[in-house]
Amino acid sequence: MEEELVKKASVYLDRGDRYLKEKRLDMAYSSYLDALYTIGAYFVYKDTGILLPASEMMRILEGRYPEIHDVLALYSKLTEVDEETVTALRDEIERIRGMMSLPSSEK
Repeated sequence: MEEELVKKASVYLDRGDRYLKEKRLDMAYSSYLDALYTIGAYFVYKDTGILLPASEMMRILEGRYPEIHDVLALYSKLTEVDEETVTALRDEIERIRGMMSLPSSEK
């Protein structure tokens, strides 16, 4: 399951990168947020052995992985995004992936 979550996060990131390149900012934002939730799910699954609903996952992230929780809490509340915000979200995801030793999508 862990491998599937990593692959799923990479697919979301690739999709977000494509949308960002096309300047489809809402779609890029959504894909990047999906990637971040998937990364969070990966770590919760790795710790607990179960996939949890987002609300329960957030409680575990808050205690065990506050860096992921804080980014999710910040970016999931946004209703409008611009290119700078989407790029900042992408950068945060890469920072988290690096801290957590996940494979980077940087080429």
